[in-house]
Amino acid sequence: MRIKITVITFFIFVITFSQKTNPVIYGDLGIGYARDLTKNGGILQYGSLNYQNRKNLFTFRYSEINQLGVSFLNMGLLAFPILSNDIKMEEIAILYGRRYIDDNFSYSFSAGLSTNNYVQKFKTEDGNYYKDKSQYIGVPFEFGIKWFKKNKSPYRIYELIPVGKPIGLGNSVGFKLLGNISKHSYVGIGVDFGIGYHKEY
Repeated sequence: MRIKITVITFFIFVITFSQKTNPVIYGDLGIGYARDLTKNGGILQYGSLNYQNRKNLFTFRYSEINQLGVSFLNMGLLAFPILSNDIKMEEIAILYGRRYIDDNFSYSFSAGLSTNNYVQKFKTEDGNYYKDKSQYIGVPFEFGIKWFKKNKSPYRIYELIPVGKPIGLGNSVGFKLLGNISKHSYVGIGVDFGIGYHKEY
């Protein structure tokens, strides 16, 4: 929910800019896989807001990792699998880096500071659960590549339906390698989809 509100706010903000000139500002949402140093892996979800001034890139990022477990509910001769969220890691980060643009392609690298929440659920011998919670500071990092439109053109809904006059606002697709150096360090990779002004048009 937090990510959806951020993206909606970002979208309203970027469409208010003039079509003649534009800042380089965009948001993205991604999904992938991440693994920590204890070899626990899980589903990675992330979102970020990005602003570029010359080659300087400023990023606000939220990421979440969920490691799912499976337990079985015995019902006579049958056992039904039940998914549980055994580990959950949340990160809120601010990063600074460099971004380089070549036509309709860009690559960037960044690092910064984050606050992190870690929750791990354990099952005791008597069948009950308890949670181990911790909060800590980390050093987030990321390397990303993106593809976006080359020139101004009408914005396309679902990349199919053109709307309005030619503008710089457009979609992007890319890949991101990201992680965090901290008490519970991790590294992950994901595919992301973005919207915004990805270069000066």
